[in-house]
Amino acid sequence: MSYENSVSGNQESKVDPKDTPAGKYKYWAEEIGNSMKAREPWWKKADKIVNRYIGKSSAHSRDENSSGFDLNLFHSNTKTLGDMLYGNTPKIDVSRRYAQPNDDVGRVAAEMMDRMLNMDIAENGSEIDAVFRSVLQDRLLAGLGCAKVRYTMESEEVLVQNPETGQPMQDAEGQPLMEEKLISEDAPVDYYYWGDVLWGWCRNWADMPWVAFRSYMTKDELRERWGDDVADGAKLKKQTKSTSNEGEEDRDTDSAWMKAEVWEVWCKESRTVHWIILGYDKQVEEKDDILGLSGFWPVPPFFIANVTTSLYAPTPDFVLAQDLYNEVDNLQTRIAVITEAVRLVGVYDASASNLGTMFDSSGDNQLIPVENWALFSENGGIKGQIEWLPLADVVGALQQLIGVRDQTIALLQQTTGMSDVMRGSLDNQYEGVGQTETKTKFGSVRIQALQEQFARFAGDLMQIKAEVICRHFSPETIYKRSNMEFSVDAELVPQAIDLLKQPESARIRVDIRPESVAMIDHQALKSERTEYMNAVATYLQSAQGIIENDPAAKAFILQLMQWGLAGFKGSSEIEGVIDKAIEASQEAEKNAEPEQDPAAMAAQAAQQLDAQKNEAKLAEVQAKAQATSQARQEDMQADIQTATAQHHMKMAEINANLQAKVAETQVKMQADLVVEQAQAQSNIEQTQATVQGEMQKDVLEHNINMEGEQAKTTLKITEIAANASAKIKEAAAKTPTTPKGDSDG
Repeated sequence: MSYENSVSGNQESKVDPKDTPAGKYKYWAEEIGNSMKAREPWWKKADKIVNRYIGKSSAHSRDENSSGFDLNLFHSNTKTLGDMLYGNTPKIDVSRRYAQPNDDVGRVAAEMMDRMLNMDIAENGSEIDAVFRSVLQDRLLAGLGCAKVRYTMESEEVLVQNPETGQPMQDAEGQPLMEEKLISEDAPVDYYYWGDVLWGWCRNWADMPWVAFRSYMTKDELRERWGDDVADGAKLKKQTKSTSNEGEEDRDTDSAWMKAEVWEVWCKESRTVHWIILGYDKQVEEKDDILGLSGFWPVPPFFIANVTTSLYAPTPDFVLAQDLYNEVDNLQTRIAVITEAVRLVGVYDASASNLGTMFDSSGDNQLIPVENWALFSENGGIKGQIEWLPLADVVGALQQLIGVRDQTIALLQQTTGMSDVMRGSLDNQYEGVGQTETKTKFGSVRIQALQEQFARFAGDLMQIKAEVICRHFSPETIYKRSNMEFSVDAELVPQAIDLLKQPESARIRVDIRPESVAMIDHQALKSERTEYMNAVATYLQSAQGIIENDPAAKAFILQLMQWGLAGFKGSSEIEGVIDKAIEASQEAEKNAEPEQDPAAMAAQAAQQLDAQKNEAKLAEVQAKAQATSQARQEDMQADIQTATAQHHMKMAEINANLQAKVAETQVKMQADLVVEQAQAQSNIEQTQATVQGEMQKDVLEHNINMEGEQAKTTLKITEIAANASAKIKEAAAKTPTTPKGDSDG
C-alpha cells in the first residue's frame, strides 16, 4: 500500500504518513476492511450453520406455520462428535526435548513446569474446560477455533526499608523511597469467537503476515486505558451476535450497551502490536513484541477445518455434506406429509345419511336402522354405498420414501464418518460381530485423526503458556507455584529455575495425549487392560526360565514388555514404573558378584599377594614423596608468613599517611570555610548598608519633591482665587444701577 507525502505550502513534510498515528490507523483499518470483505462469504455460511445447529433455520427456511419437518441429524452428529473428541480436562505431560540420563537439572525443570501447568488446570478447571469446549465447537460448526495466551501482573508501591535497621529509607530530597512490589502474576488463556479473528492473506500458517483480535470496550474502559480524548472521540455501537449484515434483524440477541470496536493487531514482520478503534482516526497504542516469544504469535496455529494449500481459509464440515443434510430434511418432510394423509377417509351416498354415524363414538354396540332395506341390498349394501380412499398406494409411497431416506442417511454417514456404530446404535440387527467391529475400527480412523489435531492444538497452546511463564514469571513465583520445596530434588530447584528462565536452553516440550482429552469408553478400556494383563501373565511365565538361566536378561525382558505396552492408550503411567524396574535390574546386575571356581580363586589370591607387595613398595615411595612435599610446604608456609607480615606493615604505613592527609585536608577545608563565612557576612552587611542608604536617599528626595509640588499647588490655587475675585469685582462694576420707583407700568 502506498501513501502520498503530505505537503504544507511548498515545503514537503519529512514525516512519512505511514509512521504517524493517523497513517497507521489508515493502514490497519484498510487491512482489516479487506480481510473482512474476504471473510464475508465464510461468515454468512457460518452464521447459517450455527442457526442450523440450534434449530433456528433449516433447508426449507420455513416459518412457524409451514409444514416442513427437520430431522436435524447435523446437531446429533456434531454433538456426538464433540463428546467423543473432548470428554475430560486434559492431562499435560512436560518433558525435556532431548532427554539425557544425567541431566538432573533439566529433569527437575521439566517437573516444575509440569506441576505449574497441571496445577493451573486443577485450580481453574472450569475456565480451561470452557475455553477448550468453545474452541472445539467453533471448529465443528464454523470451521475455525482460536484461543490466545496473555500475561498479567499486579503490583503495588511499598516503602523501601533498610535491611539492617528496618527503618524506611529516603531519597536525596528527603522523600520516602518507594519501589514496586509484585503481588501476583498469571498467564491466562482467552477464548476468541471465530468472527472476532482476522488475518492477512497467506497460503499457510508459516506465511501468516498478521493476526488481529476484536474486542468491545465501553466508554469507561476506554477512558481508563487510553484517556479522555480517546473515550470521547471513539465511535460506539451495539455489539451484535451475527458477524454478517444478515443478523441485524435479530436485535433481541444484541448487546444493550454501546461499545467501541477495538482491534488488537499482531504484525510478525515488524514484531509489533497495534491497537486501533474503528471510527477513531488515529492509532491509539503501539508496542514492540510484548511477550517476546520464539514464535512471536500468542496463539497456536488455528484449529481449522478443511484448509487447502491454495488459500489459508476454513471450509466448515457442514458445507461438504449440506446437500445430503438438506435432502434428508426434504425426504423427512414428505414422509411427515404423507403420514398425515394415512387415515381412514371415504365417501358415501348422501341418501344413506345414517351411515355417517357408524364412525361416531356414540355408535358403539348399536344397530343402525336403514330405510328401504331391499333397495339398499340391491345396491350392494355398505360396499355399494361407501368408497374408501386407496391407502395402499399412499402406504406404498410412504415405504418408498422411508427407504430412500435411509439410503440418503447411509450416504451421509459415509460422508461425515459418523456411522450408526459411532453413535452407539446399530441399525442392522442381523449384522455380525466381526462386521460391526470392522465398521467401528475403520469408522474411528477419521475421529482419531481429529482427536490428534485437537490434542496438538491444546498442546501448542500450553507450550505458549509455558514459554510465557519462563520469560515473564519471577523466580519467586515459579518456586511458589511449582511447590518443590519438600521434594527430593529441592537442592536442584535454584539451578532448574535458572534453566527455565532461559527457554532456548531449557528445551521444554509440552504434550497433551489425545486419550487424555477424549471421552473414556470404560468398557473398551476394561477389555483392553484385561487382554493386556492376560498377555503379560503368559509372557512372564514363558520368560521365567530365561531369567533363571541368565539373570542379566531380566532388563531385556522388561524392555520387551514395555515395548508391547506402548501400543495401548494411557500406557505412559505404567511405563514410568517399568523404567524404574529396568533401572533397578541394571543396577543390581552391576553390583552382583560373579561366582568363581577354585582355580580362578587361587589365581585371584596370587594376584592379591602381588598387589599387596606392590602396595607396600608404593606406600614407601608415597611416604618419601610425602616427606619431601611436607618440607616444601613448610618452606612455602614460612615464605607466605613473611610476605604477609611485610604486606601488613606496608598497608599500615599507607593507612597512616592516608589518615594524615585526610586530617590535613579537613583542617584546611574548615579554615577556608571560616574565612568564606566571614567574607560572606561582611558582604551581606555592606550590601544591607548600601541598600538602606539608597532607600533613605530615595525617601528624602521624594519628600522634597512632594513639598515642592505642594507649594506650587498652593501658589496656583492662590493665583486662581485672586483672578476670580478680580473678575467678580470687575463684573460688578460694569453692571448699571436701577433708580428706585422705575417700573414697567
